[in-house]
Amino acid sequence: MISFIKQKLYPSVSKFVSRTTLVEGRLKGGSSSFKCLVVGNSPFTEYLKARMYDEPPVVLQRRRIWIPSLKKLLCSKTDTFDLCIAVLPKAYESTFHGLYDYKCTEEVQQVIDTSGSWEDVRSRFSSTKRKVSNRVTERYGLGYRISTDVEEFDYFYHRMFVPHIKKRFGELSAIDSYDEMKEFFLKGRLLFVTKGSEAVAGALSLVEDGTLIFRRTGVLDGDETHIEGGGQQALYYFQLKYANEHNLRAVDTMMSAPFLNDGVYINKREWGATVMPDTKSQTWVYFFHATPSEKTARFFENNPTIVHSDKGLKGIIGVSNDMEISIAAINDLTRRYQARGIEGFTIVTRTGALSAP
Repeated sequence: MISFIKQKLYPSVSKFVSRTTLVEGRLKGGSSSFKCLVVGNSPFTEYLKARMYDEPPVVLQRRRIWIPSLKKLLCSKTDTFDLCIAVLPKAYESTFHGLYDYKCTEEVQQVIDTSGSWEDVRSRFSSTKRKVSNRVTERYGLGYRISTDVEEFDYFYHRMFVPHIKKRFGELSAIDSYDEMKEFFLKGRLLFVTKGSEAVAGALSLVEDGTLIFRRTGVLDGDETHIEGGGQQALYYFQLKYANEHNLRAVDTMMSAPFLNDGVYINKREWGATVMPDTKSQTWVYFFHATPSEKTARFFENNPTIVHSDKGLKGIIGVSNDMEISIAAINDLTRRYQARGIEGFTIVTRTGALSAP
């Protein structure tokens, strides 16, 4: 009964009360201790701690806080932590405006333009993905077909989607239920990647307002070796090919983590994706006390972040080793992380922050 009451009250209570955890550990690639005050009830905070630290950090303090009182804590106890990262409802923007250094959302959206000719679409690929697109049919002999057959949905769900998620995420797997997926399927379609007559990978998609929404994917038995060159790469290629052939304007690849070096984000960027704000997000991720220092620079070096600014999305990149950074080095960094939808960068060093186009 108590747990039931907690579940019912949680959505309301979480708007006013949040979990705070002070953790300490060694940042990846660093040697000194880094204390971070993590605020929020979101799984994103656990994901971020795993990105930050070499090993699971030590928990120094854990408590709940009345969210408006966080403002006083941030102003009075900044010497107790190196950085504060808080995932808070957007309703508190006016409360914390002027206190945070940067803000982002827990995810960003990535959309690939499929208008024009197929060569126009390919011209937006990275050189690596252009090579992949040449190999998919010529070298690997792969094809695709579309299905709206319910029996084939069963095959996709049980033989492709579930094994793929379990293999990729293991114990952390969060698997959509059969009924939820089927409801989506009945409004959409399956695209199967084929090798000869066998379907070896699949994607569940929906066409909406001239856009193909790339919802869920799977590989036969969760085994990428079924497809030479990789099942995920083939799925991206054929989804884009299908959208272009059917005069759809874009493929919505859904959400990615807001980090410029995240593998999923990079893969979509190389297929020509434009990064966009997550307009449906109900929270902001705030970075407080992110003043330039060796530790802050190291954090953003490991976790180059896509943040919101008055001019749109921009990248925050850290450089922890150099007191001064050359123009050539700045150009190399921005070239590495440049993407459609990114409107400039801030380079955080040990001693300051520099703006770069």
